[in-house]
Order: sequence, then structure tokens, then C-alpha cells
Amino acid sequence: MKKTTVMIVAVLFWAGSALAQDKAALEMEHSNAVKAGGQIVLNIKLNAPLPPEARFDLRISPVAADEEVTLGMGEAIDTSRQTFRLKGTVPQGALPGEWHVSVIYLFLPGSSWTHTTIAPNDLKFHVEGTSYSLPTKADITLANEEKPK
Repeated sequence: MKKTTVMIVAVLFWAGSALAQDKAALEMEHSNAVKAGGQIVLNIKLNAPLPPEARFDLRISPVAADEEVTLGMGEAIDTSRQTFRLKGTVPQGALPGEWHVSVIYLFLPGSSWTHTTIAPNDLKFHVEGTSYSLPTKADITLANEEKPK
């Protein structure tokens, strides 16, 4: 029984390590805080080179809301197309608080839409800005429309 438990733990550890290596490593260029309306710079290291003429589309969003901001893919900073630097702008009215990379779509040559994604590491950063509340409920009633005479 002990051997089985040890073997299961070893297999789970190996699988977790293998999965962690298959993610795109993202890091902030400077601090982990960005001002709304300001520039964000990300370094991206893919686990394998990006094929010729393929591209990716990186999107960021606040953790507290589903608002995706497209940053694109940036520029390759090595000839293998495995390391990229992406510069973008966080919108002026961005929801302040904790943000993350919500999705990285992978577009193979010639494709215009995809469901294929690249798994990012768990990079989180803070957006500084003016706080505001978000509506979360709506009271809807049926109205009678008056017909014009």
C-alpha cells in the first residue's frame, strides 16, 4: 500500500512539473503596478518557437470583471521567435485593482480565428486608477409601448 501511494505521489509530481514547463513564462518589465492610461511592458518566453507566419494575441483583464483588453503579440527579441517583448497601453478608464493575462490565442498561418490557446503562467499585476462601482443587478419590467396616432 505504501509503495502504491509513493508511486502515485511521484507520478503526480512529475505530471505537475511537466505541465508547469509547458506554459508561456510572462514577466513585467519593471514593477508590478501600472497606471490606468499608462504603458505596460511584458516579456514573454514561449516553451517552443513560434512557427513562421504564426502569431499570438495576448489579452489582459481585471480579475474582478470580464473586460478583455487586447495587447497583440509584440516583437520577437530573438531569431528563434521564442522570446517576445510586448508594449501596450492600459485603457484610461481601466478598472483599478488586480489584473492578469486572461488568454493568449494562437493563430497558425492563414487562420483568421482560433480556439487554440497558449497557457500563461500566473502573472498578476496591479492597475492604479480611479475607483468606481459596477452595476451587478437590473430590475426589468415589461412595458406597454404606446402606438403613434
